[in-house]
Amino acid sequence: MNPIHVCLILGLCDSPIANEFLFVDPEHMKFFRMRRFPKKKNTYGLKEIVDALKQAKLERHQEDVLRLNLLKIILSFLLPNKGRNIEVRYVDLVDDLDQFNKFPWGEQVYNFLRRPIMEFAKYRSTAEKKLDKALSLHGCTWVLMI
Repeated sequence: MNPIHVCLILGLCDSPIANEFLFVDPEHMKFFRMRRFPKKKNTYGLKEIVDALKQAKLERHQEDVLRLNLLKIILSFLLPNKGRNIEVRYVDLVDDLDQFNKFPWGEQVYNFLRRPIMEFAKYRSTAEKKLDKALSLHGCTWVLMI
């Protein structure tokens, strides 16, 4: 499997220039993060996103509701992790919906899923296997079911 297969299975965009998107120019930010997440952090949890979503709905700020729902999709489906948190770079990415739509999500999902699979393969091949060690697979495992 490679990133193009993930794109085809999930219907996601793929682009060879992923790193260009991960650095958002502060001039183009519309202060979404500052408006919805006033505390400066490196990651934001699902509870913080849900609370911000409730507030955005109360304020009838539809664009922020859309952005927060996109963050929930990233956290719950595309890049789920054990800590149930999302990196700040993705919060900044949803600020510009055009850039968000051009982002190579297929490659990100592939890389996020590939790492734990490779760790599992490495663990299985080592001679000193600890039988009590629990391994878990994080990422968009739906890709593996097709």
